[in-house]
Amino acid sequence: MNKFRNICRWLHRELGFFAVGLTLVYAISGLAVNHAHHWDANYALTTDTFVIEPPGTGPTSEIQELIFARLDLQEPVINTWRASKSEFQVFLEKGELDVNLITGEVLKKGFKKRPLIFDLNFMHLNSGKAPWTGIADAYAGIMIILAVTGIFLVKGRSGLAGRGGVLMGLGLLLPIVYAILLRH
Repeated sequence: MNKFRNICRWLHRELGFFAVGLTLVYAISGLAVNHAHHWDANYALTTDTFVIEPPGTGPTSEIQELIFARLDLQEPVINTWRASKSEFQVFLEKGELDVNLITGEVLKKGFKKRPLIFDLNFMHLNSGKAPWTGIADAYAGIMIILAVTGIFLVKGRSGLAGRGGVLMGLGLLLPIVYAILLRH
């Protein structure tokens, strides 16, 4: 049993060190993705204001061309909307422009990738597919080995026969109870 425990300790130590980076990727991204209802983990909202010569409140067909010329847009327009007599919206591929037709004030809203978190989520959600699938599968296998070898690292009252066994039982019971409650 000591030889088996030594092998478990060796595997657990070596694979544990190797898995640190991937564990951080999945843990940090997991926290971000789990709270997607609170914030957009991938993109940050950007806003900027500037002023153009006011186009006036004439007919939409006339002011639209004036607005486009004065904005000097560098990206394609997806759509436009006359929100009110004094507000005109321009929807772009990477954002939106809200133009006050009377004052000429423009509110530019856009999105930019959040550094690091975007990349972590890209990996966690396997957006890259083929290359990352193999890495993620290997990591899952390593986590299984870490879980199984960890059971045998400590003996006695702190190990499987004592507190460790109770904690392991609780850890196994938690997803089972959740799954049962979720189905009913």
